[in-house]
Amino acid sequence: MSTQFGIYYNSTENKEYLRQIIEASDTGKLVESNDLAHLPSEATPGIDVVFLEYQENNPELDHWIERIAVNPRSPAIFLYFREISTNNLWKALRLGAKECFSFPIQEEDFQQAVKRLAARLEVSKVRAKPTRIISFLGCKGGIGTSFLVANLASLLAKERRGKVLVIDLDLGFGQLNYFFDVHPEHTLAELIDNLERLDNNYLQSIFYPISDNCYLLPAPARLEEAEAINASDLEKIIAYIKNNLGFRWILIDCCHQLDEITMKALEFSESLMLVAGQSIPALSNTKKMLETLNLLELKELEVEVLVNYWDRQHELGQPDVESFLGKKIAGTVACDYKQASFSVNEGKLLVETSPRHPISVDLKLIAGKISQEDTPEETNGSGWRWLRGLWSKKKS
Repeated sequence: MSTQFGIYYNSTENKEYLRQIIEASDTGKLVESNDLAHLPSEATPGIDVVFLEYQENNPELDHWIERIAVNPRSPAIFLYFREISTNNLWKALRLGAKECFSFPIQEEDFQQAVKRLAARLEVSKVRAKPTRIISFLGCKGGIGTSFLVANLASLLAKERRGKVLVIDLDLGFGQLNYFFDVHPEHTLAELIDNLERLDNNYLQSIFYPISDNCYLLPAPARLEEAEAINASDLEKIIAYIKNNLGFRWILIDCCHQLDEITMKALEFSESLMLVAGQSIPALSNTKKMLETLNLLELKELEVEVLVNYWDRQHELGQPDVESFLGKKIAGTVACDYKQASFSVNEGKLLVETSPRHPISVDLKLIAGKISQEDTPEETNGSGWRWLRGLWSKKKS
């Protein structure tokens, strides 16, 4: 199968040169070419490699390369330098380029680069995991849904098994930003107002980075903004994020009601975590939720029950709860109101400040169940091979 190339050039002379290099290879095929002044906002779908004639002192080009390279679903980037320097090599590495070439490009070197790329693509196909959306729905107010979502997102992100996005769909009273102790400038409401700008670059400017692998899409800041959000617009946003941003997990905090917004989130979700409490009112609400969900026949949705504030000395033990619900409990989270409240008020996640606390231990078990089919992302240094090869050639 041929490797699909797109060329972006500064001069027509170099365009023709790169075209000849690609067409002379055994497996390369040129499918697109354009000048650097007409770089698209996103890489063209179906292309395996973007082959760029690098132009120095062009910050916009550097930003474009870096933005494309960071997206795991984007094509690989090959850079062509008329003359290459050590500084350019290091810069290319930092930007995320997979291969670098200088004039004259040796046919054998180019063939080897294409073979390395093909091998990486095959490995990626095996390792790539689809985006998994998990919604969390409280069975009553004050049950601790947001606390669970924030802490589980942190645990999943720290495992380095993929990027995590947290979406706050408690539209009227969403407060996930306080759990992370951040003050985002942008919210879901702004995204709704700018649906025509829906692309990777714009979305990355809206998401608030919590850590290297964790991002937040906050709820609207004001009630009147929340009222303007409808299920149709939300569908466009979730569908785009799921199919284009390369997140491994999207955790959605759905508040505690089955309205049209929550239902739209559930349509996209693979799993729903119903968050219950160890009291008759909370369990009664949970049972009603389970019955309603059963009537809705969301056949592709895996529904699990988590019991928060679990007290082992409580008169309602696990057999009692499971008998009442008619369903097994997927997990319990220890009860410590004082420590949990202190964590929230301080804006410091309990799993980070007190990793050995019983609550943190229980949350780690739940996070482990969520991610049990994944393996940590590997960084084996393969991206350095072209740097070592070019450096050796340059010294010789």
